[in-house]
Amino acid sequence: MKSLAIQDGKDTAVIIRNQDDQEILWLCTIKPHGSKGHEWVLTGSEFTLTIGNWLEPKSRPSIMAEIRSETLWRLGPNESVDFLMHILVQAGASIETVKPSRVDLCLDVVWPQELWTVDLMPYRVTRACYAAPHYFHNALTGISIGKGKVAARLYDKPLEIRQKSKKFWMYDVWGIESVSDEFKVIRIESQFRREAIKQLGIESITDLLTHPENLWAYFSQKWLSFQDNPGEHHTLRKTFGWWKIIQNGFLGVQNATPLIRCKAVSTKKKQLFAQTYGTLSSMAAIEIVGKDMPLVSEISLTQCLSAFSAYAKEVGKNEFELNIDILNKIAKYIRATEKMVAVRKKRTSLGLPCNLPIEDFPGKKE
Repeated sequence: MKSLAIQDGKDTAVIIRNQDDQEILWLCTIKPHGSKGHEWVLTGSEFTLTIGNWLEPKSRPSIMAEIRSETLWRLGPNESVDFLMHILVQAGASIETVKPSRVDLCLDVVWPQELWTVDLMPYRVTRACYAAPHYFHNALTGISIGKGKVAARLYDKPLEIRQKSKKFWMYDVWGIESVSDEFKVIRIESQFRREAIKQLGIESITDLLTHPENLWAYFSQKWLSFQDNPGEHHTLRKTFGWWKIIQNGFLGVQNATPLIRCKAVSTKKKQLFAQTYGTLSSMAAIEIVGKDMPLVSEISLTQCLSAFSAYAKEVGKNEFELNIDILNKIAKYIRATEKMVAVRKKRTSLGLPCNLPIEDFPGKKE
């Protein structure tokens, strides 16, 4: 499949099936290139896998797996790891050891607007030498602390969602519809790399999943805190009450929010529709002007689609290529339609509320 990707010069769909019933387990794409000494790169909506072309163990892992944040929030960390392991076993892997190489833990806090200023900087007490504020125009957007094996970020999460990640489903995780002007939702995020994880006694993935709160305790109590009386001897300084809330607020267990994925797909569908609508109307206008066609009072959607179809033939696009491209796109969305429909039906059968209409599930009817 990588050879095909190289031949076509683009990512190619790969299907991994259950060995018993041949049901599609994971649909992803393979890149025409490797990464950092690994031969193959597989990318799906849940995971990215980089796989080495060797049989005997080396200093680097045979497979590096990145679990996407959407997957972690949707399934929970334990289920995400279990699902990943199942995919690898069904694909024929023999799993010897599983170790975490990077861990990002976070806590989201509703924060009074007036407290979110650069004036926080002098009150930080940290083992890191590096610290820097970040701005959008004159507004503080975030604070970075540390660059090495442990690092911290404090940032305006709703602003980051609007400007960058588009993860509007976080509002469902928070259980709110919006944030008032008097407050902000600030994400306090810790990042641990492999060296720090080992030094803190977390060797296996089981150690991590059993005791993630130990990492948070080290991060928020030993590595970083915010205290009063900057410049005074440490015996004369006290940790702010709001930072104590952050120290004690991490439970170590995040309940899965299974409807996240469908909310993400629904949002993406709206964005794609807006883009497609603009593109089709532009192509129809160019077609009319370019071919000196008579102006009519009404231009139908069928005419717009016809203009698109005609140009596709002009540039040599055919239905076979369209099917291949659709298959590659399905690699991003297939689990949303199948898994989320199941979730919706399950919730309905139990008499639980489900705030997603059936039309959010493409091709599915009540």
